[in-house]
Amino acid sequence: MNIQLGIVRACLGDGCRVRLLETEVLIDVRVDVRAGDRTRLRYGFLAAVDLAAAPAIVWHWQRTQVLVWRTGSVLAVLPEGRLVECHRSPAMLEWTDAAAEVWVTHVGGAREVHDAVMGGRPTRPEALIRWLAELRIAERA
Repeated sequence: MNIQLGIVRACLGDGCRVRLLETEVLIDVRVDVRAGDRTRLRYGFLAAVDLAAAPAIVWHWQRTQVLVWRTGSVLAVLPEGRLVECHRSPAMLEWTDAAAEVWVTHVGGAREVHDAVMGGRPTRPEALIRWLAELRIAERA
């Protein structure tokens, strides 16, 4: 896999337009079945795009506003206004408890916080890519 992160700019049908963080290039990608069983992709989501062969979104994170940092979890508000509790990912050891916004994803039926939002981007994109690579290996085993 050749994974790069990008911000979703628009989605229609089974495809999206994504601005890659590394190069700022806009590309059209399909939504892979690996990304299709979670929250529907929307404008502003952080997407992991596999650039091998036909570019496809293989995972995504939703930007949420933090209300309260708790021990082991975060109480947050989704963009549609729903209040949710998100557990801190065990894979992400460093935390900025002062972050006003975080990137959240579904893992095993629960929401997990994976990174803080800084300037509309993840603060540690390389850690997200490493986490995804480890998850994919574990899922294949």
